[in-house]
Amino acid sequence: MSVVQAKSLNEAEELLNSGMVKKVELAFNINSDEFFKLALECGDRGAKITKGKKFFVITLKKWVIPSNEISASKSNVLM
Repeated sequence: MSVVQAKSLNEAEELLNSGMVKKVELAFNINSDEFFKLALECGDRGAKITKGKKFFVITLKKWVIPSNEISASKSNVLM
């Protein structure tokens, strides 16, 4: 399983919401407020956060398949 790197918080959220990837590496300097916000949101979905060699890696437990009928927005998926 490949790990996709996110270079910003917005990119990480988009990748996790897309349903296209299962593992996202937070390849940027994340502050504590952003980390805990993301951890709470992902934890509600059963995600696991581990410390990689250099960055944190978020692994989603379940694949999220976006609906074709309703476009996913940040307000109804992660936010």
